[in-house]
Amino acid sequence: MGWPAVSGEFTVGDEKNRVVLVTLGSSIDVTGVIDKIAISGTMKTENIGIEKVIANIISNPCIRYLIICGAEVHGHLAGDAFLAIHRSGIDEKNRIVGASGAIPFISNLSSKEVDRFREQVEIVDLVNVEDLGPIKQAIDACAPKDPFPAEPMVVTLGKAAQADGGSDAILTPEAVSIESRLRSLEQEVKDLGKLNKFMSGVVSGIWQGLTSGFVVTLLIFAIRRFL
Repeated sequence: MGWPAVSGEFTVGDEKNRVVLVTLGSSIDVTGVIDKIAISGTMKTENIGIEKVIANIISNPCIRYLIICGAEVHGHLAGDAFLAIHRSGIDEKNRIVGASGAIPFISNLSSKEVDRFREQVEIVDLVNVEDLGPIKQAIDACAPKDPFPAEPMVVTLGKAAQADGGSDAILTPEAVSIESRLRSLEQEVKDLGKLNKFMSGVVSGIWQGLTSGFVVTLLIFAIRRFL
């Protein structure tokens, strides 16, 4: 089996190295560390981009660390999504649990493959770090580890994931903006529903109070009339 298993925009080092370096939206010159890593590349989307990185990781048991660095991608929030999927996985609808990006859905990987990724690697969070100094220090700090004790898992991604020479930038900024706005409107509707429910409770409480007060007043007035 050839490796990397999935095509993309990356630079390959030694596939037996234990570190994968993802630079998010930044173009970082990794020539000074390429001999210490298995592969490095950008990752711009919180769906197809993540799927490609995971597919290449689980197909190579030698990889035990994932360093995420570089500038976060506006709208997609790919770094946030990658940290979230490693922390919490995906739900029954294949949505990355806890991700804040526009469309954080995984369509080409099963929960079994996602869990294998979560178990196989440790993540080093350097999101928004572009200075090669701290990145190199993080690579050097990755302690030696034996390969993951399981066979490689080879994933065949869909046609959309392999389109345009393996580029993961399949969502236009307009699509991301629209999706973000829809999610914002959905949240606003939910918040408005909660407010209406609260106000209904307040109004109901006020009417109950007024009614109770009126009844008590009538009782007191009636008692005084007969005394």
